[in-house]
Amino acid sequence: MDITLRINNKDKTYVSGFISARMVRRTIEVSRKVNFESLSPEELDTLVDYVVELFGNQFTRDELYDGLESKELIPTITRCINEVVGQVADETKGDEKKQ
Repeated sequence: MDITLRINNKDKTYVSGFISARMVRRTIEVSRKVNFESLSPEELDTLVDYVVELFGNQFTRDELYDGLESKELIPTITRCINEVVGQVADETKGDEKKQ
């Protein structure tokens, strides 16, 4: 998984190759706490902090807010959540098929 941010007028790509089991738990926790239909500023901060954490704090909340194009913010957050949860769903589906 990767994310590209504009920092100091240069695009920089960050990669999160290893996603720990703890991040799966964190993803579920964050997803349940946030009302995606009507985000508050505090909920948006929670989601942005989650993305920062997912990428191992390679960048800050402010760098994400300032370095990501506005129209890409929500799709990027959604993509990150879906990639983590999607991996779990794929594994779970495989187990169901075996039974």
